[in-house]
Amino acid sequence: MKAWLNFSPSIVSKTVISDLIKNFDVTFNILRADITPKGGKMLIEISGSEAEEGIKYMEKEGIQLNPIKKVVKKDEDKCMDCGECISLCPVQAIKMEEDWSVELDNQKCIGCGFCTTSCPTKAIKIAD
Repeated sequence: MKAWLNFSPSIVSKTVISDLIKNFDVTFNILRADITPKGGKMLIEISGSEAEEGIKYMEKEGIQLNPIKKVVKKDEDKCMDCGECISLCPVQAIKMEEDWSVELDNQKCIGCGFCTTSCPTKAIKIAD
């Protein structure tokens, strides 16, 4: 499951993530992070036999967890299917279909945002 974790300044200095990994049978991957002394958010991918228990633990510790199905969103009305975003994607989550349309694969996407900055029409946005 992919999810955004949002946390307050009081949690920044806590060892919640390392405790999660030590105490639960989970695989945890940080795909994107923006952490400051004022709080922050992380895009994570979590799985494992105790993933649900791990999620409950994080929520108990004060981390707000928002599961997502889409990491990036494409505005079909703005997109010209130019393909500018394709070459910048480090994980090949964007491809050109046979009909020359640009398609996004949210299963592969790591939320790096390279596609959003390269899009000349600003048709791609990171989902919240």
